[in-house]
Amino acid sequence: MVIDFKCPQCGGGMEYDSEQGMLLCRSCGFEQAIEDAPETEESDVVTVEPFDSSVIPDEAEFTKEPEKKEDVFYEEEQEFICNGCGASIITEPEISATKCPYCGSAVAFEARLKGKLAPDKVIPFTVSKDEAKHAFKKWARNGLLTPKDFMTQKRLGEITGVYVPFWLYDMNVNAEADCLCTKKHSYRRGDYIIHETKYYHVYRRANLNYGKVPADASVKMDDETMDCLEPYHYSEMKNFKPDYLAGFQAEKYGIDADGLSDRVKARLQKYAKQYLQDSISGYATTTYQKQECIANRRQEYYVLLPVWILKYTYKGEEQLYTMNGQTGKVVGKPPISAARVAKWLGILYGSSFALLTLLSFLFV
Repeated sequence: MVIDFKCPQCGGGMEYDSEQGMLLCRSCGFEQAIEDAPETEESDVVTVEPFDSSVIPDEAEFTKEPEKKEDVFYEEEQEFICNGCGASIITEPEISATKCPYCGSAVAFEARLKGKLAPDKVIPFTVSKDEAKHAFKKWARNGLLTPKDFMTQKRLGEITGVYVPFWLYDMNVNAEADCLCTKKHSYRRGDYIIHETKYYHVYRRANLNYGKVPADASVKMDDETMDCLEPYHYSEMKNFKPDYLAGFQAEKYGIDADGLSDRVKARLQKYAKQYLQDSISGYATTTYQKQECIANRRQEYYVLLPVWILKYTYKGEEQLYTMNGQTGKVVGKPPISAARVAKWLGILYGSSFALLTLLSFLFV
């Protein structure tokens, strides 16, 4: 079944407007708040607190676990009929929302947004397409080594807003460290210099709770790139409704919560080890005899996060850049100008030479 977004006044297609935070009809200008749109069947309300990489005290309670969703996956459909023009829409299996390639109507595919595929939460786009283009151009111009002609021509190609699937995890980490530390002191006694070393047995143990740690569940997106787009402001998440997807592309998760659990555990074990190490200070040397961190998964949430994908062509090569659709943070590497590198090296060399010359006059 195809979910379309029709204007109640003129019957035209409506899209989510990131600037207004409402559904907007491009034909007659009618606006409708998401809260006023009819509820869909899959609208489980889940409490999700903002992700904070800092440690939560042991006494902190986890939010009550939500009711489990129906443990079924609807039969995968590959072909859908557009309610706007009647055309057949064939999509890749991971796409859950897009635009009809024939009439441009925003559509969502109900079968890919139900059961276990129904997201718990969504962060709507707050950066519009025009704002994304402006932010990208500003980011590119700020590069000291970026070629001058990188932004002088109209090279910006397709820009696509995509809701990327993520899992957010609540986890508990039991961390333990056992080490031998030393303090050293030197002093003079008569004709002798005494070097004194004291040895200390140091033990640390911590029970750490981490809330809402993200991991992208897309098979298309690069994990490192998605990590670099952080942070998102999870306090601004909304209960999921398909209306937020209107006018954008959306993916359903390609990796389930079990498949990403080990990756998140490794990340938190690294945090926990650093937490223990930071608690051991004031010693000359520290030798770890035992360092162990065990992470336990408590709860997870399926959410959709906004990402702008920008295609840019420079010297015949197409390059991809990504942008956080909530904060405007850009991730990517602009090309480097050999001429500008030489220029800055010349400036640095000239400055160093001038400084050395001045010093030589002052201290002659």
